Amino acid sequence: MIRTALLASLLLTVTVLATGCSSNKQSVTSDDLRDNWTPELQSVTLSHEDFTNFRSRHRHNTWRQIHDDWARIWFEDRNLRLTEYNLP
Repeated sequence: MIRTALLASLLLTVTVLATGCSSNKQSVTSDDLRDNWTPELQSVTLSHEDFTNFRSRHRHNTWRQIHDDWARIWFEDRNLRLTEYNLP
């Protein structure tokens, strides 16, 4: 019984050492590393998801700011001066 358990563990150890522990068959070559050192980053400091969120926030703020800019273009942000009384 002990001999069978020892033989089974030896066989399992040899199998693991011969085939390796990794089940990932996708190999990474040195050319892959030279082409893209940080594939998870979209910019210098942001991942793709962070960059997409940043761009979405930027667009949202830009579209909200357009209303204020349009009011400045047509002088809607100032009081009318058609009265002789001071306006607050």
